[in-house]
Amino acid sequence: MKEYILNPSSLTYLCYHCEYMKQNHNLFNKSISAGITQTLDGIEKNYFLGDSAKIDSKLKGGETIDPYNVSFFSKTLYDNKKRPFRIKGKGDAIIKFEDGTCGIIDYKTSKFKKKDKKDPFKEDNLLEKIIEYDPQLHAYYLLYANLENNKNFLEYKYKEKYPDSKKESAIKNINRTLKRIDKISVSKPKIFGLVFVYPENSNFEEGIDVKFSYIFREVKIDLVNFKNKVTSYLDFMHKPEPPEPNSGPNKGCCGIMHKFFYDKKKLLKWKLLI
Repeated sequence: MKEYILNPSSLTYLCYHCEYMKQNHNLFNKSISAGITQTLDGIEKNYFLGDSAKIDSKLKGGETIDPYNVSFFSKTLYDNKKRPFRIKGKGDAIIKFEDGTCGIIDYKTSKFKKKDKKDPFKEDNLLEKIIEYDPQLHAYYLLYANLENNKNFLEYKYKEKYPDSKKESAIKNINRTLKRIDKISVSKPKIFGLVFVYPENSNFEEGIDVKFSYIFREVKIDLVNFKNKVTSYLDFMHKPEPPEPNSGPNKGCCGIMHKFFYDKKKLLKWKLLI
């Protein structure tokens, strides 16, 4: 049985059709990464490192650490129907609490305030985003709680990515990965949460000076419900044919392109050629 590899981010805005095409036929639109966005993300991460209370006053007795800007693989996990899957990804932040528990934190640049100063927070919008990002945080927890440390697997994946690399390079990479795993592995979860960051105001008198504000919102931990979602996800991935375009939570994902260009007969012919 095929062992699917889940990306936590893909579970947020999920279109079953697009995900099926990517997972089963390696057909997908490649995204373009903006360098300035990565820079801003790095600034946000660095700001919150250290005392976890910096994120929110109720998050006491913990240290916020960066799980490196590197993708890790989980060990083989199983859904409710005993089907194997792995998780691959890189999260924003982990909190290591003094009692041995952990927190999983993700930063989101988002407008979370209203113009009305009496009721400044857009709680309806925040609740919607919390629901959207819920699967992502749960996936990151299962990833960091089950990090793959098998040397043979790590070497295989390294060789897959760098087929011309030497044995010494692979060993060096594996050892570095294992050291990182020791630092970022987690056990029992205490809290999942989102930090919404937004540019509050700016000052252009002496160059460009932008002030950012932020707010923390907790996400309910429900691993049983997340496992149900993964099971539903794998139900679609294991189908003999792709789901129809615009199927799943993110119904507008496929847009006009798939309506005009998607053809099951052509897909079948293409599949027979490869």
